[in-house]
Amino acid sequence: MSELIRPILESDLASLIQIEQQAHSHPWPVNQFSRRLNCERHLHASLEIGGQLAGYYVASQIADQAELLNIAVSPEHQGKAYGARLLKHLIAQLDPSIQEIFLEVRASNGSAIGLYEKLGFHQLGCRPNYYPCQKNGREDALLYALTLNVS
Repeated sequence: MSELIRPILESDLASLIQIEQQAHSHPWPVNQFSRRLNCERHLHASLEIGGQLAGYYVASQIADQAELLNIAVSPEHQGKAYGARLLKHLIAQLDPSIQEIFLEVRASNGSAIGLYEKLGFHQLGCRPNYYPCQKNGREDALLYALTLNVS
């Protein structure tokens, strides 16, 4: 099946929101995506498999740092290394001056944590009770970073 990683288009938003809602317990609203599509400091890409949107990422870059803001792969395509492909694509698209990529991840998201650590991210710290949970609870955010371009 053919694969293509390309910039997110406005016409992708309906499919993107569907994946977002399937992949995240507290999904971004559509305006969070549309605000970032036309901002020069944001990077974004979608993954198409067989002509269907299957995943995406949104990131920002400021000065010598980047931050992964959102990444998701549709449930039927999870566990097939598509998340790793998207992250490697992001790293390849970064400005050469970027020295570190940061991200936050729910402490309960073991599959994402495993992916990040496999790609060389290391845990920097924890934000206690950062994320809302389904039943009015809170969940810790783990902070991760990947160092690039070490001089």
